[in-house]
Amino acid sequence: MQKKLFSQRLIEYNVHINSERRMDMSFRFNLNGQLQAFSLPPYKALWPLFETVVNAIQSIEDSENKECGKVFIKAERDSVQQINIDGTATNAPFVSFVVKDNGAGFGKDNYDSFCEAYSTLKLKKGCKGIGRFLWLKAFENVHIVSSYKEKGTWFIREFDFNMKREIDPEDNVKENLGEHIWNTEVRLENCIEKYQRKFPVTMDILAKKIIEHCFLYFLSASKCPQIILMDSNGTELNLNSMFEETFKDNLHCDELNIKNETFRLYHIQMREGAIKHELHLCANSREVKSINLSKDIPNLQGKIGEEQTFYYQGYVISKYLDDRVTLNRTSFEFEGSDEDQTLFDDVYIKEDEIIEACKEYVEGYLHDDLVEINTRKREQIDEYVTKVKPQYRYLLKCRPEVYDSISSNVKDEALDIELHKASQKWELDIAEQSKVIEGKIKRGEFTENDFNKIFNEYCGAITGISKASLAEYVIRRKSMLDLLEKALESKEDGKYFSEATIHSIICPMQYTSDDLFFEEMNLWIIDDRLSYHTYLASDKKMKSLPTINVSSDDRMDIAIFDQAMSFSAENDVLNSISIIEFKKAGRNDMQKDDTNPINQVLRYVKEIRDGNVKKGNGRPFGNVSNTAFFCYVIADLTETMKLAAENASLISTADGEGYFGYNASRNAYIEVISYDKLIKDAKQRNNILFDKLFRPNVRKTLNGRLL
Repeated sequence: MQKKLFSQRLIEYNVHINSERRMDMSFRFNLNGQLQAFSLPPYKALWPLFETVVNAIQSIEDSENKECGKVFIKAERDSVQQINIDGTATNAPFVSFVVKDNGAGFGKDNYDSFCEAYSTLKLKKGCKGIGRFLWLKAFENVHIVSSYKEKGTWFIREFDFNMKREIDPEDNVKENLGEHIWNTEVRLENCIEKYQRKFPVTMDILAKKIIEHCFLYFLSASKCPQIILMDSNGTELNLNSMFEETFKDNLHCDELNIKNETFRLYHIQMREGAIKHELHLCANSREVKSINLSKDIPNLQGKIGEEQTFYYQGYVISKYLDDRVTLNRTSFEFEGSDEDQTLFDDVYIKEDEIIEACKEYVEGYLHDDLVEINTRKREQIDEYVTKVKPQYRYLLKCRPEVYDSISSNVKDEALDIELHKASQKWELDIAEQSKVIEGKIKRGEFTENDFNKIFNEYCGAITGISKASLAEYVIRRKSMLDLLEKALESKEDGKYFSEATIHSIICPMQYTSDDLFFEEMNLWIIDDRLSYHTYLASDKKMKSLPTINVSSDDRMDIAIFDQAMSFSAENDVLNSISIIEFKKAGRNDMQKDDTNPINQVLRYVKEIRDGNVKKGNGRPFGNVSNTAFFCYVIADLTETMKLAAENASLISTADGEGYFGYNASRNAYIEVISYDKLIKDAKQRNNILFDKLFRPNVRKTLNGRLL
């Protein structure tokens, strides 16, 4: 049993109402109420014009006129010309349209149909009998003048259609004593601002929009009259010629079947006028809805091709679509209620099912172009991952579908976001898979072979994510070394950055380990062992530290304690305390006692030993005479720095880029490290990781295919 859509039922109801007029039943029609029920979104501002053009084409089809059918469209601009700052003029916006045709005109039958809501006069053409109401959604007034012949006599009918008077009285027709020609003129006057703002401002775009909407009429030369678009300045465009030049030569058609319903898909390469790749769903020879294909086919971004570039346009037609277009022709009624599904035999086809089926044919039609685009995109992604984000290598290896999910011509910033989102989704999928595996194990639903297979896949994914996390960690290390190296270079004025800049790269200032995440500290640059501590203080007054009992206002650049003294009440042994002191790059005034960094760190050692340390309960920690102190001085080996080191009886390192030694009186090991040595040693310790991670991928090719 054939399903009846709401729109069809409404039309049938109207026919029933007409038959009941024999019973002298009177029905009133409220135009304002009807308009309130119609929806015309601003992005479909041109729909009233499109309906007028289609009406003109259909009028020519029904005409007795044996001359060639002609439609003239005049686009009238605002009389106020906009002047730019530089004195040049900008195209004034379109505000009104005039559509003329030499079709059947507004004879009695057509006029009666016009005055009747939901008229069935043109039902066979797919007309719902409400298109004219769209005029009043977007325009203040519609003025109609029609010259036509009826029963051998020529007449002229003229009337206004608007919200104030709706339709002029019946005496709007008289015998035409002038020129006897078929001519109907529909003036759409004074567009409402919210719709006018959405009009194109150039003739070529307006022409393209009209062709797109009436594409199927243009496709059938026998159905399409000559259509001329004219600007108010006199410029003319022949839309038939534009269609032949722009569309016809590259037209291709595919027929597809969806749930036993036949659809035809016309493929077009639009070289001018289009701004995106689109799929147009059509009904009764005109466009109803357009879909941006870039969302469904990620590789369709921007124009295709090199020399003759184009945007893809697809037009879908089907009786299924004809039967399901809404009353105002701006959308479709694809789905019905569960009750309808039970009562009727026909099957519902959803919009996304149509798009998905068409998508396969679009990809087939554009196969060679998409392969080329995809190749370039993969090369871009691979290069970015290799050079900038190698932590995503394993992601691309294990989930190659990520390539397909990323749009072509994506910028690096957006690419980073997309890869991150894909990585996050992978982790979520693995977490979900873990729950599934655990549940099946508990229920005993796995055979040993099944379990081993799934478990190995799961563990492989976990390993991949772990590798990605490690890669990110290594990348951060390299970035920090690059940043430190840059900070040690002299500025344009020959001066160096302050020691605070260097300090902050190693560890943020004015914080303790209670305030910082592990990742915010880069102590590994000095020594990896320093990263593992329980308490750290960076540029804090000694008297403020909860771990020591000192009244001094001195600030150690960085102090590190390897035991949780303020958090432990049981351990009575303090393994070590490390003190780090930074000096500005290039500084050469280390001979004075107050500027000698070696003397500084030894003074800090004495103050701590004299003040002792505290336990978590605030009581003295005990004797720290056996506690080892490790003191690091980070500075350029200027002449005064070398002299200070030698005066402290420190020994030069084998590479000559540092000093080391032991101060027996303070039980303190001292190491002076030049900035050059600091960076060189850190790089050497991490080079094997950097080399593995940043080494370019070696890819073999076979017959042009990436392996």
